[in-house]
Amino acid sequence: MIALRIQPIEYGRPVAFRRESPMRGRRLRFDEALLERAFMSRLGTLLLLYVAPHVDRVLIPRTKGRLSSAGIDRVGLVTSTGAKSGLPRTHPLVLIEEPDGLLAIGSNYGREKHPAWSANLLAHPECTVEFKGPPRRYRAELLTGDARAAAWDTAVDFYTGYQHYRVKCAPREIRVFRLTRP
Repeated sequence: MIALRIQPIEYGRPVAFRRESPMRGRRLRFDEALLERAFMSRLGTLLLLYVAPHVDRVLIPRTKGRLSSAGIDRVGLVTSTGAKSGLPRTHPLVLIEEPDGLLAIGSNYGREKHPAWSANLLAHPECTVEFKGPPRRYRAELLTGDARAAAWDTAVDFYTGYQHYRVKCAPREIRVFRLTRP
């Protein structure tokens, strides 16, 4: 459950619901909290599964990675080589910025199976990412142990829905990748 508090917004704006965001070091804006809550609903999940990827494939390149269906600077286009086909595959993914690179969380919205893009990155770790600017080359690394635990905490701070997905997909362990520049 998301803990929402009523706090006055700066500059004399009206009161809005806000949630602490440990990763960002600030409270969520009203629109961010509303989007987060909407994405965790059943309708939100269906929209993210079936509509958002098609929108992002058009919107992200046209805005040079600055805008996506999930808001500003949240989703990037990751192009990797297919694990079985060997063909280029492009997937819109929520990416979390870190000092070491980017995090990609293979939650698959809490489904039983791992997402196809995660199998592609395991087989061929070299990929291209279009996120907040022009496409750049990255190398994917599957995180395990303490590195995975720290990255998971960062991901949950970014979007609390990942905790819900982890419960839904149990006993499958959600794959966490760190994308770094070569």
